[in-house]
Amino acid sequence: MATYYDITGYQGDYISLNLAIKDSSNNIVRLDGHEVRGRVRASYGSTGVLLDLNPTILGDGTAGIILINVDSNISKDLPVNDYVYDIERYTQGAPNGNSIKLLVGKFTILPEVTR
Repeated sequence: MATYYDITGYQGDYISLNLAIKDSSNNIVRLDGHEVRGRVRASYGSTGVLLDLNPTILGDGTAGIILINVDSNISKDLPVNDYVYDIERYTQGAPNGNSIKLLVGKFTILPEVTR
């Protein structure tokens, strides 16, 4: 079962996260031999992709850490709102094969004040 984790960022900020993936017993989920993908959508029923998170696996995957980086040039154009996202893993080289959800949750963009 996927872990529920909310992500919050501000318009115009560089959003960078290192996410340690663990199972329900708090054990590291090894990601070696897998690839990951993740997207943000307006809602669960939405067909359009608001943002491709382009997650990457840190190192050889044995530490179970996923990196997400959203450039400030991208976040500045995201409308202020609450969205949904998920990140899943799939067997390396087989993007159309079986996948397992790792993380799901809200992806919130807050307004920028300073600019």
